[in-house]
Amino acid sequence: MKLVTVEDLKDGNIIANDVLLEDYTVVLAKGTVIKAPYIDKLRELDIFTVYIEDEQELTAKPEEPKPEPPKSPKAEAPKDPKPEPSKAPAPKKPVAPVSPKPEANKQSKIPMEKVTILRDEVEEQVKNKIKDILELHVYQQTEGLQQIAETAQNIMSDILEEDEVVEKVYDVRERSADIYEHSLQVCTIATLIGLKLGLTKKQVYDISVASLIHDLGLRYLVVRYEDQDINLLPAKDQEEYKKHPIYAYTAIKNESWLSENAKEIVLNHHEKKDKSGYPLGNDLVSRMTQIVGVCDEFDELICGIGKARVRVHEAINNIRNYSGIWYDSDIVSAFLQLIAVYPFGSKVRTNRGELGIVMRQNPHFPERPVIRVVEDKYGQAIHTELIIDLIKETTVVIQEVVK
Repeated sequence: MKLVTVEDLKDGNIIANDVLLEDYTVVLAKGTVIKAPYIDKLRELDIFTVYIEDEQELTAKPEEPKPEPPKSPKAEAPKDPKPEPSKAPAPKKPVAPVSPKPEANKQSKIPMEKVTILRDEVEEQVKNKIKDILELHVYQQTEGLQQIAETAQNIMSDILEEDEVVEKVYDVRERSADIYEHSLQVCTIATLIGLKLGLTKKQVYDISVASLIHDLGLRYLVVRYEDQDINLLPAKDQEEYKKHPIYAYTAIKNESWLSENAKEIVLNHHEKKDKSGYPLGNDLVSRMTQIVGVCDEFDELICGIGKARVRVHEAINNIRNYSGIWYDSDIVSAFLQLIAVYPFGSKVRTNRGELGIVMRQNPHFPERPVIRVVEDKYGQAIHTELIIDLIKETTVVIQEVVK
């Protein structure tokens, strides 16, 4: 292990110690393989030095066992048995690594892991592609918009490459109100829900492609909607904002490459089963539209599109509260099984008063992650690695997320 400056980092270097901010947020986990975007992010965060694995040490380790096989053909055979008994009094060795240390070693082998729906490099490429396509689009001039269909197909293919894709719990973080990133996020989560509920490939594809253009109408608005609760805007602005699904539908209704199901999703993604939605306030909301609606509601809350931004666990609670009211309960249940309540890197406080960092998720248990304790209940920093797996430590619960 050696300390290097960020400027000296190269693609392929391996992080030897977790890279943390002052508030203990994990930027890069131990074992991460460095790529160019990571170096840029470290510079952006004013992190100047990191520990990396020493290449010489890594190459030296495999060579160490080699001297042992060539040991002792026959000449040294007689000498071996005698040292063995003399080493018999070496039962002191098990005594040396006394009680807590073996446990600590076992715990330290638990890797930190962030689980994303798309690989980072794929997500960035797809987001830029969506932006390029939608920014070139002008109202009712839809040449080029059909490329969205190919993009949706590529997203589905990338998701389906992963093993047991619908059995995982995914980390989704709060972020800024970017409609292109929002469209991609809604698409990926809705695609997962469709797969988890056993929809046909054609239905999942329609959900994916509709998700990518569901907020096309926002591009025609002059009303400011970023980090704004639209219900607090003047009535005139509220009315204008709530027309964006109609604007989007009008722009794409004559497109032959889009199915009627996809068009219906674009028009009705803000409608609710209890008639409290918009733009028409009807309750005839298909299951495919509800799937996109759940994902849209969640992501709007965590990125602040037409809503005041909230934390992930608050957005999830909001979705849970409207299960069976706004959306079918099995759709909400599928959503809740896929999205981590406490994303990777979140700072949380337990019922015992400890401060911890979420280091990985437990599949099938989105509310019970693995955390690393960084402060005890008295606020004292813990320098040794103390890991709590909330699946195993059933008496420990997360009481709050610390900002």
